Amino acid sequence: MIARLAAWIAGVLVVAVLVLLSAPIDPMGRIAGTRLGGQLAADQDPTWTDYGRRQIAVETRTAYGIRHSVTTTSWVADGNLYVPCARCDGKRWPANVARDNRVRLKIDGEIYRRHAIRITDPRQRARILTAIGRDPASPTAVFRMEPR
Repeated sequence: MIARLAAWIAGVLVVAVLVLLSAPIDPMGRIAGTRLGGQLAADQDPTWTDYGRRQIAVETRTAYGIRHSVTTTSWVADGNLYVPCARCDGKRWPANVARDNRVRLKIDGEIYRRHAIRITDPRQRARILTAIGRDPASPTAVFRMEPR
């Protein structure tokens, strides 16, 4: 009886993991998702013009194999796409990026493959934050999204 119950529970867990690995679940607001759904953009190196600030989804790779995605804001400065992270110490996605910086972004329904590079130079970070009207003294981390 116990062996049958254990086998049933193991089977349910295997199915759940397979679903999480294969089924895209986009983030919704503050609720995180898994793998982003959608088609790869035909142009993986677009010119970011007339972009403004907009919400996008960022998908990261976890150590346990199930992708993690979040909704965040983004902007373009000097022709580069940037993503901020306020209060990063308590968030999973920056830790995932520190381990593996390959990310996927969902912008206007299309998927872009990128490397997330954390800006560590204080002057460069301050210049980027100032360009979008944020206080450069804030603890906000900034990631530049570079094409892979």
